[in-house]
Amino acid sequence: MDEFSDDPELPELPTKAMRQMAVALTRAFLAGEPNPAGMRERGGIALGQAWPWLVPLSLHLHFELGSELQAREHDRIVALILAYPRFRAAFAVPGERPKVRGYFPFHPPMGRPPPALADLALPALATPGDLAGWLGLTPGELDWFANAWHQPAATGKLDHYHYRWLAKRSGGARLIEAPKENLRAIQRRILHGILDRVPVHEAAMGCVKGRSVLDNARRHAGSPLLLKMDLRDFFVSIPARRVHALFRSLGYPSATARCLTGLTTHATPAALLRQAPQTKYPSPEERRQRQQWARQFMEHHLPQGAPTSPALANLCAYRLDLRLAGAARAGQARYSRYVDDLAFSCANGDPRHGRRLLNMLQDIVLEEGFTPNWRKTRLAPASTAQRLTGLLVNAHPNLPRGEYDRLKAILTNCRRHGPASQNRDGLPDFRAHLLGRIGWFGQVNPARGEKLHRLFEQIDWA
Repeated sequence: MDEFSDDPELPELPTKAMRQMAVALTRAFLAGEPNPAGMRERGGIALGQAWPWLVPLSLHLHFELGSELQAREHDRIVALILAYPRFRAAFAVPGERPKVRGYFPFHPPMGRPPPALADLALPALATPGDLAGWLGLTPGELDWFANAWHQPAATGKLDHYHYRWLAKRSGGARLIEAPKENLRAIQRRILHGILDRVPVHEAAMGCVKGRSVLDNARRHAGSPLLLKMDLRDFFVSIPARRVHALFRSLGYPSATARCLTGLTTHATPAALLRQAPQTKYPSPEERRQRQQWARQFMEHHLPQGAPTSPALANLCAYRLDLRLAGAARAGQARYSRYVDDLAFSCANGDPRHGRRLLNMLQDIVLEEGFTPNWRKTRLAPASTAQRLTGLLVNAHPNLPRGEYDRLKAILTNCRRHGPASQNRDGLPDFRAHLLGRIGWFGQVNPARGEKLHRLFEQIDWA
């Protein structure tokens, strides 16, 4: 009978114990020189005795894998051991089964990222110790800041975040979770050392170096029909497990990816969520939405306020962008996403075409784990004001005439009555504030920007 043919006479085998044994043997084989004699010796140490089948098993793995008998092939080696008939036969007699008597340490190496990302030159951080050294931390400090991911959120002085509630224009409140100084410095190191090196989808326009609100608007200018959609609670909709999967896809072993995830995600303390502003008499639907919203925050998620969150959100939304871009092409439309604002400019101006496309797009958004904000979904034909991230895009990107008139009036009054008369909010550097607004007008509409700048130059700042 062939050595590798199935043996129907073997009784039911203990699969869990066999896998534990295969893992222990794999790590013993990888703990030294990959020659059969050394593998057999270390295997005997792991099992407490030199079982007869260790010799042929070592030879089998040596000839099967050769130079590929390396740590990166850990799972493949485990599978080969589990499939080896003499190893399986050793578990056929319950009272005589081998047991693990010793363990060899094992640190998974950096994995291979997808071929498209092979040339990114990401830092090699095979272990949490490597990550701690790269961040300039001790292992204990790394554990402290990573918060072990699965642990409940700390409160008070033990928490790594500051919190602030901001009122939304559309009603409700937005929670800003800003990391404290030390954690913020760690997150910036991760952002610039890892995340900034990973390309995002070409449709992602927000918080991407070299892309701006103006670039986003130019993509959709002059469209017969503009479809706009907003994603509800975009950052909190991205859970820690998705962030962990992203780091794993970049080649980081599970332990390192777990620490990176803990450093860049956060679970909001329940006591803080009870302080959220709300209407005095919420409806049953509002209460249900509030409960769902609170559950999302109490799970580890991307905190809005962390420097790493926009980059991680863009990378975690890559599949969403890929599918929406494909659907847009099929519907003869152009697609872009500025953080949580989705835009589709349709070549066909028929609103019925837009509604059919919208139904397909909403299904994709839901399938990818996000929720459309139905109240902010709009179909804007060319006959109406097509606004996108604060700009008008009917013919070309432009700022609304009302904003230009208001700023022109402020500058005129500053020239006539002095700057202090117009600084109603008490800004500490009103001059820089006005220059910033004029500079933005100049980027969007150079002619208007030049007119405003001439008015600014006539102001007496003495």
